[in-house]
Amino acid sequence: MHASLSAALANGEFFALYQPQIATLDGRVAGVEALLRWQRPGFGIIEPSDFVTIAEKQGLIAPLGAFMLERACQTAAAWGELKLGINVSPLQFARVDFADVIFAIAGRANLPLHRLEIEITETAAFGDLEAAKATLAQLRARGVSIALDDLGSGLATPALMRALPLDRVKLGKEVVVTCQTPEGAALVRGLICAARDLGLGVTAEGVETQAEQEFLQACGCDLLQGYLFARPMTGIEFTSFLRHRLD
Repeated sequence: MHASLSAALANGEFFALYQPQIATLDGRVAGVEALLRWQRPGFGIIEPSDFVTIAEKQGLIAPLGAFMLERACQTAAAWGELKLGINVSPLQFARVDFADVIFAIAGRANLPLHRLEIEITETAAFGDLEAAKATLAQLRARGVSIALDDLGSGLATPALMRALPLDRVKLGKEVVVTCQTPEGAALVRGLICAARDLGLGVTAEGVETQAEQEFLQACGCDLLQGYLFARPMTGIEFTSFLRHRLD
């Protein structure tokens, strides 16, 4: 895998999938998250958790992240006013030209910046909190939304909801799946309440059951994402999915 990553980027083996985010208020498709995948010859589709760390060590995360952003922005430009969410690596976020790269790519794709939502993790922020704040403020000043990913999973902490200029937090699947236990329900309810009190939107990922949907909606979660609604799909499949939802 170490030897294959550089060649994979050059050979066009990476691609994006898209998973819709559903508004709890009216059931409409309110957003979409772009998800990076690697179609590795002889091995099938490889998840980011299996190659991102290696890409970071090899210094490939910046070109890989730029590829993902370019591809996703170009594809999503035709999807009306849908918000496009994209995860960024801590090393990618820490680059001094990060905001400029975002602006340039979105501009080439004709994607309005208010339609873009950058998802960061606690690791990205805590490396240099003041630098992170400055970068996020620069992005938000141009209309880009900021989401704190993996809230409650042991990575992101509620303290960051107060420290960073954010628009939204995201509950990971590992947290959402616990909401049917008394302890898990209390944790999820508390996190959502804290976020809403701070004026932040809340997205729940990994929603797979009707019971999870009903609980999260009752707690004030405004966007839901997961297999209950749709699996990640190609850009062409997502366009068809949107048309079907509008019919």
